[in-house]
Amino acid sequence: MILSYLKKFVLSVLFVCLTAGTVFAVGVDDIRFMTEEYPPFNMKGDDGVATGIAVDVLAEMFKRVGSSKTAKDVEVLPWARGYKEVQSTPNTSLFCMTRSEEREPLFKWVGPIASTRVVATALKSKGISAGTDAELAGLSAGVIKDDIGDQLAEKAGIKKIDRTANNDQNIKKLNSGRIDIWVYEENVALWQLKDMGFDPADYETVYVLEAGRLDYAFHKDTDQALIDQLQKVLDEMKADGSYQAIVDKYLR
Repeated sequence: MILSYLKKFVLSVLFVCLTAGTVFAVGVDDIRFMTEEYPPFNMKGDDGVATGIAVDVLAEMFKRVGSSKTAKDVEVLPWARGYKEVQSTPNTSLFCMTRSEEREPLFKWVGPIASTRVVATALKSKGISAGTDAELAGLSAGVIKDDIGDQLAEKAGIKKIDRTANNDQNIKKLNSGRIDIWVYEENVALWQLKDMGFDPADYETVYVLEAGRLDYAFHKDTDQALIDQLQKVLDEMKADGSYQAIVDKYLR
């Protein structure tokens, strides 16, 4: 009688454990994916749905892991809001994020999506040049709040940092002389200048603050098995040519 009871008890415990493992295991469908206006990597399309290199790559990753998510499930938010959210809320992801030494321990990572350079852009007509961080210190810089450009401008010792939520304002301030330099990712800066109707030839990179890589960042408590699964899929996409085909859609 006692052995029968113990057997039933053990089986019940095993069933609960197995069921709990199934219910609470976190998969791609449980992750909230966020991005910002950062063309050509990620942006809101004319139909309001997120698009761009990183979004299209992610959408293909969704398919390959059997997720029900699509690009329609990616939220386009101001960077500062998404950056705060991915640090404070489990089961969240934000991209594209520059994978810097300071940020490395704050998140888990899948990438790289692309190589990147964070630069100081100025009007050619201003004749600004810099060879060291110290030579930037006396300039006024426009940045996106909590963007890697904001962090690097501060690290370089720039005292006059003008923080805003979007680059339309930074470009307007640069053209009007309200800021000397605009600190941002180089390829995205050129894309946004063109998009606003300006000639990129009128601007120049006067200093490279950091060269690195862009990744998908995940909340630091994200299940490592999920991170490994997504990394494997991204690596497979690069090996079979599907990743490059997506890049070529936007950069050729």
